[in-house]
Formats: sequence, C-alpha cells, structure tokens
Amino acid sequence: MRTTITIACAVIGPVLIGLSFLIPPAAGAYRTYALNGGLGVLALGLILATAQTLRRRRGGDASVGVRDTRPAATADVGVAEPAAPVAPPRAEATLRVGGNAASEPWVRWYYVAAATATEVRAAKARVGVVVRGEPVSAEHWLWDSGARAIDLSQTGARIPIVIGAVREPVQPIAGGWVVPFRNWYLTPSAHSALGPFLAPFIAGFRHVFDVTISWVEAGHAQTASASFELRFWREPTSEPRFIRIGDRPSYHDQIGGLGELRDRGTALRKEGMLLPAGALNSWLGRVDSWTTETRSLIAEVSTADSDYFFALKTFEAPRFEGVRMHDERHRQALRELHERLIRLQFFMRPGGN
Repeated sequence: MRTTITIACAVIGPVLIGLSFLIPPAAGAYRTYALNGGLGVLALGLILATAQTLRRRRGGDASVGVRDTRPAATADVGVAEPAAPVAPPRAEATLRVGGNAASEPWVRWYYVAAATATEVRAAKARVGVVVRGEPVSAEHWLWDSGARAIDLSQTGARIPIVIGAVREPVQPIAGGWVVPFRNWYLTPSAHSALGPFLAPFIAGFRHVFDVTISWVEAGHAQTASASFELRFWREPTSEPRFIRIGDRPSYHDQIGGLGELRDRGTALRKEGMLLPAGALNSWLGRVDSWTTETRSLIAEVSTADSDYFFALKTFEAPRFEGVRMHDERHRQALRELHERLIRLQFFMRPGGN
C-alpha cells in the first residue's frame, strides 16, 4: 500500500507542477495552488520512500544477525561426543553350598556348586581350595591337581570338597572307598579317588574351605571366591553344618545342634522329676546353661525366634508320676524346661527356615 502511494505521489506531483506553468497569469491564484500542491505531493512521496528504505535496511540487519547465530548452534551440535559403546557382557561366577552328594545314609559328602550368573560362559575355569582349621596352618590344593578345567555356565558344576561318616559304615561306598566312622577326608580328585585325611571328629571344631574359581576372559584373568565352614556339634552322629561364611544359617543347617539340645533338655527334665534334694542347685545351674546355649543357637537364625523361645506362658507344670518337688525354684525350673522343650520342636520341623 505504501509503495502504491509513493508511486502515485511521484506521478501526481510533477503533473500539478506542470499545470501551474500552463495556467494563464490572469488566474494567478489557481496557478499558486497547483504549484504548492505539486510540491507537497512530491514531498509526501519522498518521505514515504525514505521511510520504506530505512525499514528494509533494519530488517536486513536483523536477518543478518539471525544468520550469524545459526552456524554457532550447528557447531555446538557437531562437536558433541558420541555415546560410549556398551561393554559386552562378562561371565560372573558364583559359589554356593551344594549340599550332600552321598547316596549312603551314613555318609556326608559336601560339595560347592559353581555357576555363572549370566549367559556368558567361564571357559576352562580352574578350582583352587585352601583348607584352614582352628590351628593357623593351611593346606592348598587344586581340584584334580589342576589337570582338569571346567566350562562354567548357568547350569553349573559340582565341586566335591569333604567327605565323612556319621555312623558305622555298612559297606564301602560307591567306587570302593572305605570311610571310617568319625573320620573326614578331602576329595580334591572328585570321584576318581579318596583324598587325603582331613581330621577326626572333634566336638565343636570348625574347618574352613576357601574356594577360588579362576579363568581368562578377553585376555584378562578373572576370579571368584567364597569361604565355607564345616562345623561339628557335640556328638559324631549329629548332622554337621556346612554353610557359606557370611550367609545366615537356616534351621535346617542347625538341625544337628538343635537335636542335641532337645535330647539334653529331655534328659534334664527326666532327671528333675526324681531329683535328690542335695543335687538341686547343680541341676538348676545345668538348666540355665541349657537355656542360654539353646537361645544362642536359635539367635544365629532369628533373634525374634530366640525371644519367643525364651518367653513363657503361665500354666502349671504337668504332674508326672513320681515327680518330687523340693521347693518353688524346682517347680518353676521344671515348668519352664517343659514349655521350652515344646517350643524347641517348632524349630526342628522339616523345611524350617
């Protein structure tokens, strides 16, 4: 629109000026009006043209500024670092308790189960074991003398560690091995031969086995290790405990010790029913020791369960035939012993945690 007005002014202005010269001198007033109008129209056109030129220049400067900033933004995107490549998955070997591998009921053959936590295999892995007892000395050995390598996968592999007899053997075990009652042996050659003698049964003794898996992956040495504990209870016929150190034992792991405590508690109750008066204080002390030991063993699995074992209800002790009550302490101790023996059975149920 402004461009059209400017062009019209450029045309009309000169026309009016030209007409002013054609008007006769007799009509001097009209001649003056035509000249002034022509000059005014030319001035208006000149002003509009000047304003439009200035506006275009300002618009050109703004567009130049925009163009100058665009390459900088493009340059920032161009120098951005590429995302780091995702590392390929690696084999992650794990070690856990495998349990008893013996088929004979009088033998306990404990092994460690090794497997990978990912789909990547640990090829040609080798097994090393360090055997430690309560003395400082330690013995090192390689499974199958290092001649055998295993390819670990998610399926896993068994690593037999130690074997022993918890009762008198009826016959040699599979492979012709003779494992005498109360004796324990290492099995570093798996099923091919009975290993060196470890130790005889010693009540309360602990043996520790540090097991290490080593393999090479992508040119780098890899290892995984864990320690396992074999614990004996008071009696050689009790079920030993074999667990990974650092794991909380289950009641199944404690079954040997809990069974012994139940038998000792039952004997204390039987003794307390026909107790001579002079033996009362000694008997009360043994009941306290039995209660403390049982509570401590249960607490290894659950503190709440040990509190449940220690707490008591209020009911009368059963009246056994021939029971002798010397005083209130005797009656109270026999009542508590009887109730705790009932509660102890709860922790010895098959499949308890």
